[in-house]
Amino acid sequence: MALETYRYLRGGMAVMIVLLGAAVLIERSGASCWQTSISAYYFTSAHAVFIASLCALGAMLIVYKGNSDTEDVLLNLAGVLAFVVAMVPTSRPLSLCGTVDLGIGDQSAIPNTWAVVIALVVSRVGAWWMHRHTGTASPRSALGTAATWGQRLLLAVGLGALTFAPQWFRANAHGVAAVAMFTAIIATVAITAIVVDAGRYRPVYRSILVAMVLTLMAAVCLHLVLDGFNHAVILVEAALIGEFAAYWMVQTVELWGTTVRVGAVTGRDTRLLRAL
Repeated sequence: MALETYRYLRGGMAVMIVLLGAAVLIERSGASCWQTSISAYYFTSAHAVFIASLCALGAMLIVYKGNSDTEDVLLNLAGVLAFVVAMVPTSRPLSLCGTVDLGIGDQSAIPNTWAVVIALVVSRVGAWWMHRHTGTASPRSALGTAATWGQRLLLAVGLGALTFAPQWFRANAHGVAAVAMFTAIIATVAITAIVVDAGRYRPVYRSILVAMVLTLMAAVCLHLVLDGFNHAVILVEAALIGEFAAYWMVQTVELWGTTVRVGAVTGRDTRLLRAL
């Protein structure tokens, strides 16, 4: 049963990415132009799918147990940030490219984010109590501990901004969360590319990692060289999402017959420390 759950969980993430992509393409089919970012489709007919797919992805990333405690922390962080990206929209686009203006605003961003905070706190307290009550808490490695404190620091800063500077949070949280989410995802891919055993999957993971890094470099070049090229963001977002989807599908195939990769967590962490 656990193996089947992992299979559906991994497959479900890929399906959510397909869902988001389909909504954007369907919206574009009735519009006169592309939006400058995928996030801008929050204000179009893809609004509901945009929020639903990101929230579903966020929940699945949090629920999914990584192959090491470091990877697990990064996946949890990416999942929490996916909720923030969904709840706090980017700035409203100047043009909706001829599609119907649904009149969607951002008035719900702050209260909806507080709802996410409350749900996360309740779930964290519940998980802590259950692990403490049953004695099932897992020991953390050095890298896992560092990643945990990094996650706590980032989320504490976000919570402080939400509490004491809500207007700043509303204006900046989407962009900060999106960048941090992609960073956590790329770090997860990097971990897999380092720790996976030699074989046919290692070069695939490393190729995806290189592609993701080159995508970020291309974004910088587009910004510097092509002044006024305002669709660079959507190209980068689409490429990174596609690359992550490819990574996740390859991992689904690799791990189809197991819940986690074979090997001791401590051995993986040692390999990671050597790589660093």
